[in-house]
Amino acid sequence: MYILMYAMVNRLADVYANLNQAYMAALMVCPMVVIELWLMRGMYANRAANLAIVVASILVFAAAWAMTRQQTAIGDEQFLRSMIPHHSGAVLMCEQAPIEDAEIRDLCGTIIPGQQAEIDQMKAILARLRAE
Repeated sequence: MYILMYAMVNRLADVYANLNQAYMAALMVCPMVVIELWLMRGMYANRAANLAIVVASILVFAAAWAMTRQQTAIGDEQFLRSMIPHHSGAVLMCEQAPIEDAEIRDLCGTIIPGQQAEIDQMKAILARLRAE
């Protein structure tokens, strides 16, 4: 699930491992675990183990939700490592979406260079932070 979070990145060079992607992956996996146990309950006969898995999934989901909302352990570098793929996704959408509305096309005409400039700036800042 973590790797799938990068499907929206425009270029491979814009892929940066980061905690926000891990938090979001956990937010997606936990409900999937609970749904799997419910849908396949006939295959998973150990009720105590199932309950423990559901409780653990709920706790991990709550923790991931809180860590995402509070940006736990997201300092300068993690912020940049999170924002670069996010901005790259905006570029991808503008370049690939079959947009018909002229106003939206014009908006994408400003989004693409703006987001790319910010990506370049964030990469430069990240390089500076690593060098310090």
